[in-house]
Amino acid sequence: MATKGNSKGRYVTKIGFYDIYAKDSYRPKKDGAKNYAKPEVSGTEFNIYHSKKLVQKGLKLKEQAIDKAKQLLGKGYQQVYGIV
Repeated sequence: MATKGNSKGRYVTKIGFYDIYAKDSYRPKKDGAKNYAKPEVSGTEFNIYHSKKLVQKGLKLKEQAIDKAKQLLGKGYQQVYGIV
């Protein structure tokens, strides 16, 4: 059964009401002899979403994305969600 692709990328975690997704960029594998070789990951970019809306994009590390989501959440909501 074929599944529908996710244009947001891989789901990583949830911080409050923000979701963090990792989007990988690929390059072809250098092994030309194998026709079915999977491509290699050349880089990963982390994006922060609120529902379907992109809030922040282009973060290079998972820890940076988590810290930015906490910052966007604010002190009031951090206490509500028990993140402090």
